[in-house]
Amino acid sequence: MLRAGEVFAGYEIERELGRGGMGSVYLARHPRLPRLIALKLLNRDLFGDIEVRRRFEREADVVARLEHPNIVPVYDRGIDEDQLWIAMRYIDGVDASVLEPSNLPPQHAIRIIGETARALDFAHRRGVLHRDVKPANILLERMDGEERVFLADFGIARLRDDQTKLTQTGSFTATLTYASPEQLSGQPLDPKTDQYSLACTLFRLLTGTVPFAAEHPVGIIHGHLSTPPPAVSALRPGLPPALDPVLARALAKHPDDRFANCLDFATAAQQALTNPAAATAVMSPRPISDPRLQQMAPGVSRSTPTQFAQPTAPFPPAGPPTRTRRRPVPPPRRKPSKLRGCLMSLAIILAVMVIGIGALIVYLERNQNSNSAAPTPPVAPATTTEEADTTTAPPTTTTAVPDHLGGYAQRLSQRFPAMLPLADPDKDVNTGTGYQGANCTTYGKSTPPPTTGADDPDLGDWTLLWQCAGGGNRAAYRFVLYDSPADVQAAIAALPANTKSSVTENGHDYTNYVLQGSQLFRPRMVTEFDDGTNVRYLMYSAGFIATDDDLVNWWKGAPVN
Repeated sequence: MLRAGEVFAGYEIERELGRGGMGSVYLARHPRLPRLIALKLLNRDLFGDIEVRRRFEREADVVARLEHPNIVPVYDRGIDEDQLWIAMRYIDGVDASVLEPSNLPPQHAIRIIGETARALDFAHRRGVLHRDVKPANILLERMDGEERVFLADFGIARLRDDQTKLTQTGSFTATLTYASPEQLSGQPLDPKTDQYSLACTLFRLLTGTVPFAAEHPVGIIHGHLSTPPPAVSALRPGLPPALDPVLARALAKHPDDRFANCLDFATAAQQALTNPAAATAVMSPRPISDPRLQQMAPGVSRSTPTQFAQPTAPFPPAGPPTRTRRRPVPPPRRKPSKLRGCLMSLAIILAVMVIGIGALIVYLERNQNSNSAAPTPPVAPATTTEEADTTTAPPTTTTAVPDHLGGYAQRLSQRFPAMLPLADPDKDVNTGTGYQGANCTTYGKSTPPPTTGADDPDLGDWTLLWQCAGGGNRAAYRFVLYDSPADVQAAIAALPANTKSSVTENGHDYTNYVLQGSQLFRPRMVTEFDDGTNVRYLMYSAGFIATDDDLVNWWKGAPVN
């Protein structure tokens, strides 16, 4: 871990920007130019992993070919003190995963997708597939009163003609909820796979959820491979039904049934929002093989497009949405396919993988200017344990905990095994998959976590915390460890105005503090655990597109004990 003022590879470190399973990203000063840069470092313990090193080095090589106003540029790369690094432009802003659909006008969401589409089509014309398009890899920066959109993290990108096998072990590193059917089934990839992920991203920006959400990875895979996407107009009031066939085409199970390129998709979405009657004019001209799409888009041209051709019309400016009466989406008709034929065997194989080696996906910590995370340990079964330092005898499943950050992380993991991933006590930074697929990372006091929102409360003088977000529940939560019960009480006393209530669940007593003045559809709550005289932890939860009652009900269903 680098600290402010240190010099690495000639760059003076300002502060840490983000951290994931493979490395960290720091804000640093250029040694010779008046410029701030983002310095991406691969963890030293991965230096000996040839596959990981090649993937990290490839990111700089790939992006160096892509000079585009919507792609984060790379300035330099190298090796210093057995640590690989990449210097790239610092984007002073946020990523799209923090945007709340309740506060995001649909035309703004589609404009973001349109700019990202330009970057993807540019990369595709140069033979580069991104393969991990998702909100966390879309960065937003305000410059001179205007918002600029950047596509980042080409860490698992590859050249279409590259025959090297950087994933020959079978590891799947794209984020599962945004992965295309052909990625999941091991089929050859082309630019249409990025379009599918971009459509999942627009779906998320418009509705706050992804097209196929499930608690188990196999359920998500099943959705991508065989389930029609839900209609966005049914999930968010005010969206015109004309958007439904546009998303359905971009989310088609077969790449040939999607749009000719990403910008065609974005343009169709824009016109469906502002001029539904003209939306079919920009639909992909490729013949439609899926009967469902023939029903939803009967006015589509039947001519054959030229692959990788540039769009014939520029992306139109955003305008106010046209309100139309919603009508039922016609029921889908299933189409026999090779993908459906291998669904059951694939699901069984993936289920075994999930049970045996843990989560299929990895996340970067939020916020996620960093690269894809490595696969994480499996979540422990939901057995009840007690804190090792309480007055009761410790359970037999709890081992001695070293007195450092890894040990603190293990202490919380043992206390909340069904909410948090297993922790390695020998690591100062732990990552993994928690409850309902949430991506979890540990943080110490010297490196506080990214905020889950501008109104996060000050949780006092804590020692270590697990931060988890991005799971199927769409809620963020933290388990916070303190040095003493007095520190816990001081943090509670310092909370902003709140509504206090005592709760008994599954024979355990709790006190919940629902914080007042939360943002619309983003409730916040702090939980005190009244299960001992020496309790040193709190839980902080923040809902997403929810009410106070929704958050409390989610918490009641969570396996906190």
